[in-house]
Amino acid sequence: MRSARAIAHSNIALVKYWGKRAAVAGQTDDLNLPAVGSLSMTLDSLRSETQVGPSPADVFTLNGEAIEGGMATKVFRHLDRIWTARGEKGARPPCAVDSINHLPTSAGLASSASGFAALTLAGAGALELEASTATLSALARRGSGSASRSLWGGFVRLDRGELADGSDCVARQLFPADYWDVRLLVVHTARGKKAVGSTAGMEESRATSPYFDAWVATSEADLAAGEAALAARDLATLGAVMEQSMFKMHACMLATRPPILYWNGVTLEVLRALWEARQAGIEGYGTSDAGPHVKVLCASETAPKLEALLRGVPGVLAVDTVRPGPDAQVEVSP
Repeated sequence: MRSARAIAHSNIALVKYWGKRAAVAGQTDDLNLPAVGSLSMTLDSLRSETQVGPSPADVFTLNGEAIEGGMATKVFRHLDRIWTARGEKGARPPCAVDSINHLPTSAGLASSASGFAALTLAGAGALELEASTATLSALARRGSGSASRSLWGGFVRLDRGELADGSDCVARQLFPADYWDVRLLVVHTARGKKAVGSTAGMEESRATSPYFDAWVATSEADLAAGEAALAARDLATLGAVMEQSMFKMHACMLATRPPILYWNGVTLEVLRALWEARQAGIEGYGTSDAGPHVKVLCASETAPKLEALLRGVPGVLAVDTVRPGPDAQVEVSP
């Protein structure tokens, strides 16, 4: 076993992912297959750094704090998957995992995407698994669905696939980070962790929301329209698809029993301010994941105006402007 360090960047789904496919007979229970595909933009400054190396016993630290229990269990279960992918039958060697998130954890900013992508790359390097980026992306998906997209920079698509073994549920880069000079404004409307985790929320929506089937049925058309708009660098069309995808996803959440409401009042006021800005000729389009924050896609030259405007919305805590981010990276020590 070696030591390896990886950096992976978070991503934001422009065309949304919400919900898991129902398991079928004979299917491995942790394939984590999405009910819908997704289209994302990797972000340059929101990232996770993870180092994996040998240790007398499994130890996990996050942002300098020793972690035990739920999150640590997920981390070491993921390293077990990497060890199994080598074809090993025996126990995995114990590992020390040290991670730093350069973004809030469990707050709706896709920390699991960058976190599990970095863990996958560092774990594969440390445990000496030789695999293609596509194979590593599929492994990352089993830790977090959005993590499969964070192995690439720029703009990435993940297909839901149809096969029970998940072999056709693969992510791929559509365009690199320098393809389009756009910005994403991350508008922070709250602090701390969200009340309902994404994994639990997705399962509750699949099981109880009357809108879930419609959400799944309309997703492929959104993906096709979003990818075509991205290929044409058509901000207005992509923005319209983004907002429609977001509202459909949150409608599905709201119709869940009990309802899942990730937004707060400031979230709505930011969206309202964004619509008013468009009417005034300042073009930007909003999206929001499983959390209260709003992300706004806009042209680079429009970003300063929109940032100043949204900072003035009562209750907004901060606005970060980020660019399309790079591919994930890994360094393996001899």
